[in-house]
Amino acid sequence: MYEAASDYTGDASRAARFGGDVAPPRTKTRTPVSREVICHSVLLLDALAFVVAGVLAAFLHSHFLNQHTNYRLYAYPTVLAAIISSFALRKCEAYSFPNLCNFRVQFRAMTVSLGGTIALLTLIAYAAKVAEFYSRSWSLMWVAATLFQLILVRLILMRLLKEWSRQGLLTRMIAIVGSGKESRRLLANLHAGGESDVIVVGIFDDCKDRLPPEIAGYKVMGTTDDLISLSRRLLLDEIVIALPLHAQKRIGRLIEKLRSVPSDLRLSLGSLESFPISGLGKIGQALTIEIVDRPLKNWAGVTKCIEDKVIGSLLLIVCAPVMALIALAIRCESVGPVLFVQSRFGFNNKLISVLKFRTMYTDLGDRSGARCTVPNDPRVTRVGRILRKFSLDELPQLINVLRGEMSLVGPRPHVPTMKAGHQLYHEAVRGYFARHHLLPGMTGWAQVNNSRGEIASLAAANERVAYDLYYIDHWSVWMDLKIMLLTVRVLLSPKNAY
Repeated sequence: MYEAASDYTGDASRAARFGGDVAPPRTKTRTPVSREVICHSVLLLDALAFVVAGVLAAFLHSHFLNQHTNYRLYAYPTVLAAIISSFALRKCEAYSFPNLCNFRVQFRAMTVSLGGTIALLTLIAYAAKVAEFYSRSWSLMWVAATLFQLILVRLILMRLLKEWSRQGLLTRMIAIVGSGKESRRLLANLHAGGESDVIVVGIFDDCKDRLPPEIAGYKVMGTTDDLISLSRRLLLDEIVIALPLHAQKRIGRLIEKLRSVPSDLRLSLGSLESFPISGLGKIGQALTIEIVDRPLKNWAGVTKCIEDKVIGSLLLIVCAPVMALIALAIRCESVGPVLFVQSRFGFNNKLISVLKFRTMYTDLGDRSGARCTVPNDPRVTRVGRILRKFSLDELPQLINVLRGEMSLVGPRPHVPTMKAGHQLYHEAVRGYFARHHLLPGMTGWAQVNNSRGEIASLAAANERVAYDLYYIDHWSVWMDLKIMLLTVRVLLSPKNAY
């Protein structure tokens, strides 16, 4: 029988597989490591190993053997070998994540692919009648250096995998919704193929009062409301709805409700009709239907992070003199701190402290944000009016970006008390919390589409959220760059900013 779900721990077989201890719970402060990023990184490192080994061998050949070396001539076989070997290693399934943990499989794949690559290059060289141009001493050093680097990459990787496994960063934490036959079948299949890196945190069902405390060794932890609350504390990778085919209305309601959670939403095989399907997937040996993918998974998330850190750092350096002058102007005009700190919604509804230049008199400010700013608002200072008009008061949010709390581009962070009409924003707009599946941004798709400033009506609130959700569904680096450029135009012709 599997471990109790409430323990949030990996099973003993997974720990033994990596040679580490049982993984601890993975909380919001411990971001999981993407398997896809790991596999692709090893592929890139392998290709780079051929090139680096070729350059190193050419250097040794030239400086220690006193042989004239044409570096350009040796560049052709190294690049060609990197391409051929990468293809061969993929065919040997060396970049399959389970195989990355098996050194015997890796060594066999390396020797087969490297041997085949060298044989093919030799055949090409003789067929093209260029073999005499290449030194055998260089070739031997190149092959030895390449094999050494390939082995070194694997050894370092396995050490990292062992550590990440011990920390629980490689496990897939899933929750199951449903407690009937479909759920039991799913639980039985999860570890049927020997998969040991899946942690079921628990079973959730809105009919909890009529259920036993455990099902198949897993604890029934509560309702879907409890699941949503749990998702705020734990990084759930996937939520699997395990209900029979005929429960279509119930499944539809669950899909609508659980879209607010930034986790992959899956439907266990059964209900196929009337629901959006993005593909088929597996958790262990259990086949599932993929309904919703969390945004910015794998390389997309890495790319977005690099974009924020690099461009954010450059912008902070460029804007530092302007920010210093703004700080001086604020202190000269009114008493109080230069910065205004306010709690706003961040990723996954987590409250973050957003930084802004203070634009109001200290004794008239509203830290909760419940009171909207109006034209000619007496609370706003003279310097503050200029800052707010051109959004210069938001420059300190570059620090939030570098701290990883915000992004350069994304849905704007709202205060929890923000209203649309006479209702709280998140209560008035359906699907509002789905906009928190990404880090909030300094600017966004809504802002460059003239949806900026005060929310005058419920229709305007729905429109702004629709822009945010469109951005999340269509994100790309080019879209981010487009929004940044359009933001400059919007700031130069400000509207609804006061």
